Parts: sequence; C-alpha cells; structure tokens
Amino acid sequence: MRFGTSVFIDIFGVLIADSFNPSDSIKITAQDTVSKFLGLKFEDQSDGSALRNVIFEYGNSIRMLDCNITIDNCVIRYNTLNSSFGSGAISLFRSNSVISNCKIFRNRRAAIVSGANIASSPKILNNHIYENNTENANVPQINFGATGSEQMVIRGNVIKGLFTNCGGIAFLPIGSIPDLVIENNIITHNRYGIAILGGPSNVYINNNLIDSNNIQGSPSLGGSGLNFAGNSSAIVSRNLIRGNLWGITIQNTAKPNMGDLSSPDTTDIGDNEIYGNGNSGNIFDLFNNTPDTIKAENNYWGTNNIDSVEAHIFHNPDSSALGYVDYMPIRIITSIIQNSSFTNNFSFELQDAYPNPFNPSTVIRFSIPENENGFDVYSLKIFDITGRQIKELLNSDLKAGNYSINFNAADLPAGVYIYRLSNGSYSISKKLLLVK
Repeated sequence: MRFGTSVFIDIFGVLIADSFNPSDSIKITAQDTVSKFLGLKFEDQSDGSALRNVIFEYGNSIRMLDCNITIDNCVIRYNTLNSSFGSGAISLFRSNSVISNCKIFRNRRAAIVSGANIASSPKILNNHIYENNTENANVPQINFGATGSEQMVIRGNVIKGLFTNCGGIAFLPIGSIPDLVIENNIITHNRYGIAILGGPSNVYINNNLIDSNNIQGSPSLGGSGLNFAGNSSAIVSRNLIRGNLWGITIQNTAKPNMGDLSSPDTTDIGDNEIYGNGNSGNIFDLFNNTPDTIKAENNYWGTNNIDSVEAHIFHNPDSSALGYVDYMPIRIITSIIQNSSFTNNFSFELQDAYPNPFNPSTVIRFSIPENENGFDVYSLKIFDITGRQIKELLNSDLKAGNYSINFNAADLPAGVYIYRLSNGSYSISKKLLLVK
C-alpha cells in the first residue's frame, strides 16, 4: 500500500491487517520516500483493530484516539516526516493499546508517545526499540505524561540509543501516574535510562538492566540510570544499574524507595546491584539531592565491605543540607554473573512465597536451569530484618528442576523476614510477612 504526500487514512471502524506467509507481505509505505506520507489514524470506533506482521515506513505516525488496538510483530521504521499529525512513530491519545514484539527504529522522535496530560496506559511488551529520535531532540524513545486508571506496563523490551540527546524512558505528567510497572527491560546507551519527573506516582521498577546510559557525556545535562524529580515516588527492586554517569539521582521532593526491610510490602526488597556509576573521576551510585531520608536497604554497591559503601552514596555526610540514605543492611554477593541477553540474569528463579503474608507456614518455590556440571550446591536461608540468620531450610546438591519447600514459622514472632536462595555465585532475596 503506497500513499502520496500528505495523505493519511482515517479509520472509523475495525481494521485488521494480518500477514502470515510471508510475514512481511503487508507493507504500508510512501510513493515518494523523500516527501513521505502522514500515516494511520484510528478513531474512537476502532476498538479491536489490529496490525500484525506489518511494515509501516516513510510516514509520520500511527495514531490512536480514544481506542485500543493491537500492534504486534510489526516493523515500524524511517518515519521521519516532521508534521503536527503525530510527534512519535506511535502516538496515543487516551489509548490503552497493546504494542508487542515489534522492531521500532530510526524514527524522527520517540518510538512511542502520549501527551503530558493525556491518560494513556498501553502495554509495551517485548519490543526492540532502538536508534529513534533521528532529529536528536531532547526526547526519549518512550515518552509519556499522565497515565490512566488501568495499569500501564513496559516489560521485556530492549531500548538502545544512538543519538546523544535521546533518553530511554521518561514520564513527565500533568496529572498523575496511578499504576505503572517497568520491568525486565534492557535500557542501554541512551542519554539517560529512566526518568520519572513529577507525580504523584505509583511506579514499580523491577529487574531491569540499566547500563551505560552515558552517550551524551555531560553529567550536568543527564546520564542517570534512574532519575526521580518533582514529587514522584517508586519502588525500585532487583535492578542492575551500572556504567551510567549517575546511578540513581533524586531531586526536589521525590522519594523513591530502593529497599525497606521493615515494610510489610513484599515487593520492597531492595536487592538492586548499583555499582560502577560515576563521572569526573568520582563515584556516584546514588545521589540524594533532597532534604529527606531515603530508604535503600539490602542492595549491593560493588563491595562487600560495609565501611566502603559510604563512598558510593552522596547524602548528608557529604552535605549537611541533604537527607540521609539508609543503606544498611547491605546485600553481599560473592560474584557477579554477566549475561548480555538479561532474559534471566539470575541463572535460577526464586518465586514469590505463597501465602504471603502467612501464619504460620508458607511454601517457597524455585526453579533451577540445566548446567554443564549437572548439579550445583544450593542453600535456602531465612533472615530477620537485621540480617541475622534464623533458619537454614536447604543446603544440598540440586539438579535442574522445580522445587518447593515448606517454611513453618510457628516458633518465630510476627514480623518481616527475608528468604534467600544462593548457589555460591549468586543469590536472590525476597520478603516474607509473618502475621500472628
């Protein structure tokens, strides 16, 4: 399908474009790839529309207005026409669409965008998003403002930059972010990784690799793995944050939580690895530029020496105008496993215990992958919130497979406990709440 200059298709019903064999046999493109066309505009009667296995190129944007559609396994590329029709390759206006398994690259501005005061809550799943913002404007590859009441999810994507002013993911809402999950993504080689600016916000940032977001090179203009500003808040758990100009920066009245072992919230475990971030010859793994105390317990800071952790964090001891960072207890690991795919950076999986909260017993499940030796020695231990070991439930050679272990805490007082699975090279911790 080839369209002329300034043409767009306005869709007031259900459009399904689905190509199976060959998978790229539907192409929506321009008659003239220099002057380009505008794109597709799905209106409020377009719920149920779908683009699958489609190439969309040399236009401006795919727009969704008050409708929810599916864009799956598509290639969206070279949409560089400068037009008010849309500011991103995919532009949402009060839309909770699903965008999955796509390659989105070399577009003029953001790959996926919604306005600052527009409540859109899409699901952005398992996409390869790279080298967007060919204009090199001050925009990220995923650029959002407020979100709707439905949960918004950004999961399983690879977001890699090229142009020096282009960030990874940013939210700058006029309004609020009621429910946002950012997890299992690789965010690398952007101007910055994730920025949550403004609020109020309810954000869960979990199990992401946020690596080497430093391509602009100016620490006064960006380079944070995670940046929180305004009055934003978030729970930050199980992320690997390394190689950025700043690891985590906190400004204004923002108050993210990087780990609070006294909290009954079992997602708030910490368990991040934050190391190797810095600029101008200094280490800046966490910079608390606020007057408030920030929780950051149970994290690994590139060292197992408790006395050395202070050098990784900029807070009240460095400037009396700043609040403290509560980073004790720290997480201790024996080695760091490198895995470029990050599809399972832990080498084994520890599941959430069930029930949790519990009284007096719960079941802890975990799975172990195949390995060349056939088996490894695994331990499963219980700790209190001070880091003192309470019980050892397992310490033995295990082959690949799925396991479940019952933990009975009838003899323990109510409170928060940590369960930790380790194979001698790596460990994963999660939180338990015993109620009596």
